[in-house]
Amino acid sequence: MSPSDDAYEARDLSRFAELYWELRCPERPRFVEDLLRVTLPGGELHVLGGEAQIIQGASLPWVMENLVPLLDGTRTVGDVEAAFPGVVASDLRDAIHLMHMHGMLEEGDGAAADEAEEPRRAQRAFFSRYLRRTGRNRSRGEAQRALEGARVRALGDGDAKLAGMLVTMLREAGVADVRLAASAGELAQGEVDLAVVIGDQGALEAAARACIAARVPMLAANPGTWTIGPLTIPGASACPACVRLQIGAAAADPALDDGALRALWGRALVSRVAQHVIFHASGLLAVAPLEHVEVWRPGAGETALHPFMTRLPSCPLCGGDAPPRTATLPSGHAESLARMFHNTTVVQPWHIGQHAGMQAHISPEVRKLQSTPAAPSPRRSPEGAGATNATPLGGAFGAPVGAALSRRRDATGTLDAGALGALLELSFGGRVERRAEGEAHVRRTTASAGNLGSAEAYVAAARVPGIAAGVHRFELAARALTPLRAGVAAGALARAALAGGSAEHAAAVESAGAVIVVVGSVARACSKYYARGYTYALLDAGLMAHRVELLAQELGLAATAVWTFDDEVVARVVGVDGIDLAPHLLIALRGAATEARDVSR
Repeated sequence: MSPSDDAYEARDLSRFAELYWELRCPERPRFVEDLLRVTLPGGELHVLGGEAQIIQGASLPWVMENLVPLLDGTRTVGDVEAAFPGVVASDLRDAIHLMHMHGMLEEGDGAAADEAEEPRRAQRAFFSRYLRRTGRNRSRGEAQRALEGARVRALGDGDAKLAGMLVTMLREAGVADVRLAASAGELAQGEVDLAVVIGDQGALEAAARACIAARVPMLAANPGTWTIGPLTIPGASACPACVRLQIGAAAADPALDDGALRALWGRALVSRVAQHVIFHASGLLAVAPLEHVEVWRPGAGETALHPFMTRLPSCPLCGGDAPPRTATLPSGHAESLARMFHNTTVVQPWHIGQHAGMQAHISPEVRKLQSTPAAPSPRRSPEGAGATNATPLGGAFGAPVGAALSRRRDATGTLDAGALGALLELSFGGRVERRAEGEAHVRRTTASAGNLGSAEAYVAAARVPGIAAGVHRFELAARALTPLRAGVAAGALARAALAGGSAEHAAAVESAGAVIVVVGSVARACSKYYARGYTYALLDAGLMAHRVELLAQELGLAATAVWTFDDEVVARVVGVDGIDLAPHLLIALRGAATEARDVSR
């Protein structure tokens, strides 16, 4: 690789990737054909796809001439290894992982069925080059099916022709359920994933009011002022009124007085809107108007993005009365400066659109991550439980967690000690690097604010073979469960969930084989981030719940997240004070096989 800070070698990459579930290689790797490859002097290869990159190395010609032709989506990684008996298997896997991490490979499972579907083969091939930008889809087929399943409503207030163009474009792209709405009220009727409104400022705000009330995301476009955005996520991001109050009303471009020219640019604007809809529905790329407003100046041939559009706490459309109003915007609107600062500096929930492993795998630190950490130091026994009673992940938890996940295709869907161990270690776990003078650095499997790991796991086990019934605390450094109290706590947790107003959640908790209680170390987060620490602790808990849910799916388990419950009862069950250590989420786990038996009764 080139000697820049962002460069890294393929050597041992497969061994590192095995530690992180999100970095798993495609089972049937397929080389992305929609890539532009340019050979540079010196044997380097310049690849243009979802991003530009340069690859070099003595083995590069062999890889491109011999290995790449076999990566057609019909062979497993084992099949590829068998085709080259004279090559060290780990070297082959390193090369495959390198190409995958650079967006050059996709999952080929089901490739034959995808290729047989016409007429969008070229579109799916285009999708494949962007798969690694977000990591939400593993193959072009997944992205296409996500797009096809999107439910979109379009409204053209004052210019139904442009909205009709949008509907036609989206249908040609494969969106089956896309319809024209006759009014703002129809935008949010039924099950809708995204509403798109093309109209003037008044029409956009009227439609946004209906969509916010129904909690339907809405993308705004104003052909009069040539603006696109924002993409309003109800209760989370800016709305058209927030934008108007922050940047004012944009003026129409006087250079487009000619009707034919204006119609041409109008169609171009709609094409751009369709692109944003496709990105949003397929999950391939982040949608710029989520935090920006895109402004066109056709007469000057320019485009610009307004800076981050924060959601105004006191916005008359999407906010409320948020005192104290200590700032006055250029529009004359009074706002709470402290809350605006909070909105613009805190990591927002919708920023967490990719798995934690994606956030660090391309890093100069990769060699350090591969180093073998020293053994953890002895732990002090918790009150009422001896250290000898702890359940180690490498002992009673059975096979290594990597092996448990690599066999996910053959998973029985049974919640046992091995499955629970894999779930805990790959979510709440991490690697402890011992340093001089007794210090240690923790490299957590899941990202957290300030690497503080505020989200901790307490497990209420009821029916998990190999784990004693009772409440346990997961110890990261020791890779073990430390018992806190014996006995089944499912009844008390179910009553706490029922007090939160959901009989369905209460039933899921009571029948669960185990319940993970995500406890936030609020005091730890606030020691660094002060009052904002509580918000970070909540975000950490939400990211952890996402991580657990993905891992549970991979292990064939059913996971039900419960976020409304009697906090005091749950805190008492797991033995925390509810203030410095506060329960944030319950995750009820069941084996899929058990769930199927219950349903059949």
